[in-house]
Order: sequence, then structure tokens, then C-alpha cells
Amino acid sequence: MPDKYQIKLQTGTLDIVVTESQQPLHKLLTFGSRENPKRRYLFISKVLGKYVPCRPATMRKSYQQLAAEVTATGLSGKVWVLGVAETATALGAGVAQEVQANDMHNVIYSHTTRYQLPHAIDFSIKEAHSHAPSHLVYALDTSLKSADVETVVIVDDEISTGKTLNQLTHKLRQQLPQLKKVVWACLVNWLSPEEQQDFRRDHSGIDLTFCDLLNGSFTFDVNDQLAVDLPAKTATAICSLPILSDSARTGYQVTKTPPNFQFADADQQPLTLDTLDCTKQYTVIGTGEFMHLPFLFAEQMESQGFDVTVQSTGRSPVLEGCGIERKESFFDHAHNGMFYLYNRSEDRHPIMLYETAEQYSNCQLRPQINATAGILL
Repeated sequence: MPDKYQIKLQTGTLDIVVTESQQPLHKLLTFGSRENPKRRYLFISKVLGKYVPCRPATMRKSYQQLAAEVTATGLSGKVWVLGVAETATALGAGVAQEVQANDMHNVIYSHTTRYQLPHAIDFSIKEAHSHAPSHLVYALDTSLKSADVETVVIVDDEISTGKTLNQLTHKLRQQLPQLKKVVWACLVNWLSPEEQQDFRRDHSGIDLTFCDLLNGSFTFDVNDQLAVDLPAKTATAICSLPILSDSARTGYQVTKTPPNFQFADADQQPLTLDTLDCTKQYTVIGTGEFMHLPFLFAEQMESQGFDVTVQSTGRSPVLEGCGIERKESFFDHAHNGMFYLYNRSEDRHPIMLYETAEQYSNCQLRPQINATAGILL
């Protein structure tokens, strides 16, 4: 029998039916109220390392579980795993790594982005419900030969209506002449069997498959007594901050071993595990779309016996309450808007990791929370 739940939020009431799940709902999700009139509820993953601090081992397990579902569908030819920014950038990269390890396929990875790069754009889409609707998909590096791709795995944290992934699928079909199969992979899938079949009919020329760790349905009853608007300084636009050499946005070949990376402080002194006190508790904080390498850094820490969790800043405005126990806000000049960090534990020493020196110098949160800083070399 399906399990039923009712969750009271400031912005309304969620009624949820869980049909199938690899883990109990309370292990996978908590819930929040968006400050967004387009969509007033938020499904907050507990295994993603975004809004809720998460153990690296727990995140790795979710990557492995979702990748196992993906590979069980039967992949063919060159596989392109595409993560959806900003929430699923680390999830997508982790799933790509595990798919390669499981199936030994020729796997490449990239993610959508809201950064302007000096690189050719393949296409863009609009995410209707988002406060920051534009997604850019850059042309893959020429060495990756995107024309040979036969399978695409689109990875997101959850699917509510499927409209965003449907747009991506239509665009990818136009770009990839050899495309035979598309997998929509997510932690939580709210599409009904009938809705999934409708999408399959819409893409009748390819094999469209769905993979998830939990599926079911929900309804949301809006609290009309509470007015909800986007905060005045919400970060909504594409960012022009220089990101000069980012393979996650232009594609890279996935290998058995994780990528080599190194962080250093503002004085170019290396940030290594030897420089950290193993008796302290830590939280490693990624910045916006930059989540995967901070996760790998925290995973290294965990493997050496450190007590560490992972989380990330983000641009989504969410009210305190329910699954958001704590909210820290700061203005990001590069994005000309507010960014947030949710549910950070004051008992853990923060390590903030950045893609660029510009991100580091523009971040107002780091001195507020007295964080150790690392900039990607």
C-alpha cells in the first residue's frame, strides 16, 4: 500500500503519496517554503549536500544507488551525463563517475550553468518555475566528439512537472544525430505513470526511461493568507564573473579515478588535510554551482577520519521554518543578488571552497562565519 503524508508549511500544505522508495521519505526529504510565488514549496533533499549538511558517505551512497538504477536500464554507445544546475551539479558528476565504474562505458559529463563563458553555447532553456529561469548548455569540448553520443542521462534532484527535462530532451535531440536513449534520473520523481507515458509518446523516436530513489505524487494547497514575493535582491540573471577553465561546464571524460585538484588560501599556501586539526568537527561549504570538488575534498577528509559534513551556498530564497532551521544571507556582487546558506551547524568549523579568486574576494559570508578558505588552483 502507498504511504501517505501531510506536511504543513507557512505557504500551504503538501499532501504526499509515496508509491515506491529505496529509503523512507524522512531519510530522503524534508520540506520548506520558497519565497517564490511561482512555486511556494520546496522538496529539500537530505542526501544531496545542498540545503541540509550531509555526510560525504551518505552522498556517495545516493550516487551509487541512482547510478545502479541508470545502468540497469541498459546503456549503449557513448554516454553523456548532464547535471542540472545549480542543485544537481555534484549529484550529476557523482552519478557519472559511478556509471562509468559500473558499466565501463565511454562516459562524459557536463552540467547546465548560469555563468557566461567565452565558449560556444549549444542551446539554452527557460525553467518556468524558477526565480533564475535561464540555463545555458555549452558545446562540449571538441575532443569529446558529441556527435557520437548515443545515450544521454539527465540528472536532477527531483522532477515535479518534467517541463525542464522535457525542454532539455527536445534540444538534445536536435543537437545529437546518433541519440537513441535518454534517461531522466533523479532522487525523487513525482510524475505519475500516465505522465511518464505522455513524455514517452512525445519522444517516440527514442527510448525515454525514468530512474529514481523515490516516486509518488503530491498536491499542494496554497495558504492564501500569506503573501509571497521574491526578495528585492534575488539573484536572477546569468553571471558574467570570469570562469576561464571550467571543464564541468564544457565537458570532460569521466575516468575511474577522481580528477586531480588542489586548493590554496589567498596567499597561495596549499590547503591540505595536513593543515587541518583532525580533532575538530568541520563542514565543507561549496559555492553555488561549485559543489563536486568540495564534495571530493570532504570525502578525502572523511576517508582520513575527519568528522565532516558537506553543504553549499545557493541563490534560492527559502523561508525559515520546517526543514530550514537556520538561514544565513549575504550579498554576492558577482551575481548582483543575495545568496544563502541554510542549516549550518555552529558547532562545526566551516571551510569555504571557491572556483576563483573573484568568488573569494566577492564573498561576504566567509568573514561573517570565520571560515577557512580555499581557492581552486
